Amino acid sequence: MASIRTTQVGDTLTIKKIAQIYGHHPDGRFLTNHSDHPYGSYPKLDDPQYIIQPGTKLAVINKGKAETKFRESYVTVVHNQHTFDIMASDLRRFCE
Repeated sequence: MASIRTTQVGDTLTIKKIAQIYGHHPDGRFLTNHSDHPYGSYPKLDDPQYIIQPGTKLAVINKGKAETKFRESYVTVVHNQHTFDIMASDLRRFCE
C-alpha cells in the first residue's frame, strides 16, 4: 500500500480505482475521484485523456512537503503527457 513516507522519486505507483486528473493549470493539476456524486468537490470529467483507469502505472518524479504547494505533502507523477500531483491523504485511497 502506498504512503507518503515510503514513496520515493523513481518509484512506480499503480492506480487501484478509477480517478481523474483535475485542474486547468499545469502546476495545479491533481488526482481526484472520478464520480458524479452530488456532494463531490470536483465535477466529473468526460475527456478520456484525463481519466485514469485501475492498473495504470504512474512514475513518481518529485515529492513535496506540506505547506509548499498544498496544505499537505504530495508526490508529483507523470502519465502519458500529463504531470500532476497526488496528495498524501489520497495515496492509499487511489494507489497500491
